[in-house]
Amino acid sequence: GWTPLNSASSKGHIDVVKLLLEKGADITVPDNDGGTPLNSASDSGHIDVVKLLLEKGADITVPDNDGWTPLNSASDSGHIDVVKLLLEKGADITVPDNDGWTPLNSASDSGHIDVVKLLLE
Repeated sequence: GWTPLNSASSKGHIDVVKLLLEKGADITVPDNDGGTPLNSASDSGHIDVVKLLLEKGADITVPDNDGWTPLNSASDSGHIDVVKLLLEKGADITVPDNDGWTPLNSASDSGHIDVVKLLLE
C-alpha cells in the first residue's frame, strides 16, 4: 500500500504534504513497489512537492524495487524541471536501474528530447 504522504506526493497535493510532514510523516517509508514519496513526486512531475521533500531531507539516491531513482523516473516521464532540480542537488546520471538503464536511456526511449539534451550537457 501507499502511505498518505506517498499518495499526496504522487498527486501533487502540496498543502497535504506540508501538513503530513508537520505532523511527523516519515519521508523514507516506501510504497509496495519500494518508491519513496520523492520517487512518486518526481515521476508525476510535481516540482513544488519535490522541492519540499528535498528541503526536508529526502534522499535522491534511493531507488524503488526496479532500481529506478527519482532522476530515472523524472527523466522517463519528461519532467525537465524536476530533472534539473535533481541534477542541481547532485543526482547521479550514471546510476542504472535493475535492467541496466540509466536516466539517459529512459529519456531517450520515451522521446523526451529536452531531457536528453540536458542529460548530455
